[in-house]
Formats: sequence, structure tokens, C-alpha cells
Amino acid sequence: MRRTFLAALFVISTGAPLAAADTWSTAYKRGDYATAATLLQRAVFEPAEGRAPDPLATRQLALLYADGKGVERDLVMACGLLRAHAAAAAELPGATRASRRDAAAIAERHCAMVATTQRAAAAAATACPRIGLKRGTTMTLEPGWAIQFNDRSATVARYGETREQPLGGGPLCRVQVLRLRHTPLATAGGSLRHVVELVTVQSAWRRGALTREIVWQLYEVRGLALDLAAVQRWEAPGSAWPAPPLPDALARGAMFEVRDSGEIDYSIEDAPLRQGRVSRSGARR
Repeated sequence: MRRTFLAALFVISTGAPLAAADTWSTAYKRGDYATAATLLQRAVFEPAEGRAPDPLATRQLALLYADGKGVERDLVMACGLLRAHAAAAAELPGATRASRRDAAAIAERHCAMVATTQRAAAAAATACPRIGLKRGTTMTLEPGWAIQFNDRSATVARYGETREQPLGGGPLCRVQVLRLRHTPLATAGGSLRHVVELVTVQSAWRRGALTREIVWQLYEVRGLALDLAAVQRWEAPGSAWPAPPLPDALARGAMFEVRDSGEIDYSIEDAPLRQGRVSRSGARR
């Protein structure tokens, strides 16, 4: 059996705890845009159970993305959020023709700064964002073989051929990416197999309580296919904003071994130990 060596690792930073009495408007007024952005993300992506996001919060978060204040600048996200704001603002009680026109105008003004080829991505970026992983991030596996990560999919390119496919493993909407890691595995014959770990955090309301879930996904890249091989989950009460630190077990990193049979064993040193096996066919076991 052969152990691995690390090829590529992307990790996003996690935010500091927030003051309990803060609101996004007070944080924004004092110029603390990072705190304002976190509180706005809670308002937009974690609205109270059964309620729609606050249109004003949606608009303000969009403008932070447009200006790169407290968040990495993302014109596609800003465009999508402003379109969502315009649609929501038009349905508000007391909305006037002028207010609808103004909301639509600010959306179009910011969307005009987005390349035509990217405007279709604005809806995906708003409805199903993967924050923390820059759109178009490319991971090279070998010369001539790479993966490009998009909003809701990944494109594998190998020797001039490409295939785009959705990322599997359940809904990945409204998540933050905590880690993206590629590990090449040496086989008995001297060739390499490639596995990719994607760690995300997402949140949901369950029985009146907000719960966050950290999800570890293991993919194996087979030619142009990106096959989901294993999933592990960690659940805790509370918000996903700011992003929590990785569980100690994930911070230490997963270990892999290639068996003589061609199957891949993985282990995560948690209590209890999390482990599994990836078959040659890619079926999860």
C-alpha cells in the first residue's frame, strides 16, 4: 500500500466572533465592513425560518461585493444580488413605480459591468453561491490535465477534451468553501490516481433552530469524470457566518492508502475514527 503526498491546498480564513449587540447598519456606519458583511450574509443567506431575505440587506450586501468592502470584490455576485433586490423590492407593500424603476436601474448599472458571458452566472451565484472559492479557480493535476471550478459545477480538461458536470453529494447551495485539496496517489504500477477533497460549511433552520453543517466530500478524477467517492459530515448549532474553523480532525488532514487491489482507503482521525474505502469503480462504500 502506498501513502500520499500533497499536491495542492486552498484554505480560506475564518472570521472572528461578532459582538452580540452589533447590527449590520451600525457596523457599516463605523466603517467595520467585514463585520457588516458577515451580518448581512446572515440576513440574506440565513433568513428566519419561513421568511424571505430582507431586500434592504440584499441591496447593501450587493454593494459591498461591488466595492470589495469587507468581502472579496465580485461583480457577478453583486449583479445577481441586485437583481434579486429589484425583484423583491417590486413586491414590497407600498412600492411605487419610481422605487421599482430605481431598483431596476441600479441592478442594470452594476450588471452592465459584468461580461455578457458571465451574466447568466449571476443568478447561479446568488441562488447557489460557493463563497470562498474564487470563480474559475483552476487545479492542475498533471500537465495537460486540470479542473476548473465554477459556481455550481466543475470542468475537467484533459489533453484538449473537456467535460462540465455538477458537483454531487447533495445540495451545495449557499455554502462557504473551507478547504480544497488535491492529493495524487502513487499506484503499484507507478502511475498516479488523483483525489480531491472539498470541505464546505452551510446552514439551515431545523425545528426553529439554526444549525450549521461542515461537509467533507472526496472525489476521484477519472479521465474527464469527477466522481464523488465519499462524504462525511459534522453538525453543530449556530450560524455559518463567519465561517467556523475546521474541525481538528480535518485540520490534521485525511490520510489515504492505495491497496494492491486498486481500492483506496481513507481515514480521518476523529473520535470515533472516520474511515472508508473507495472501490475501483467509484462506488461509495
